[in-house]
Amino acid sequence: MRKNPSKWIRYFKYQGIIAFLIAFIGILIAVKLNPWFDVSKNALSDLGRIGLKYSSIFNITLIISSLFAISYIPYMLKLLSNKFGAFSVGVYTVGAFHLFLIGMFPEGTKFHWFVSLEFFILMSISLLLFSITMLTLKRKTSFFLFLILFLLSLLGSLFVRWPSTALLEIYNITIYFFGFLILYFSEYLK
Repeated sequence: MRKNPSKWIRYFKYQGIIAFLIAFIGILIAVKLNPWFDVSKNALSDLGRIGLKYSSIFNITLIISSLFAISYIPYMLKLLSNKFGAFSVGVYTVGAFHLFLIGMFPEGTKFHWFVSLEFFILMSISLLLFSITMLTLKRKTSFFLFLILFLLSLLGSLFVRWPSTALLEIYNITIYFFGFLILYFSEYLK
């Protein structure tokens, strides 16, 4: 007897929030273990630099977090239930995989800068695509919320003079977290 897929998909609803909790806790532990780290001078990736004593904590945190972010995809496909939604989730998937790659290619490796930059670009573009998807699904509140998040990410990244890369990264990660919350609660938003 086959189980109803909609029943098990609801368990994936929590994966996005868990991904962020893992990332926040792991990053906080990495910061605590590296007293030299200064959020106003460094990039978060400096915590995972090759050769550091506790770099594996930061890098493994990103890898595990990305796996939870990727496992959130079935629930996202349920919420964003049209062709444009599937495309939007596809872009998000590539972005989430780049988080995995940041952990695999830490600071000090040839590909780190590329995969890190692509992660942030893809995740920000995902906000815009989710906004458009919500519009096509006639979910106006979610449309406006995602559009606002995208504009905050874009404008904050391009026009604010951040004192450090870490602060810019934290700013965008916080925006992405609010995006996950919008998806989480989108069933209740019109």
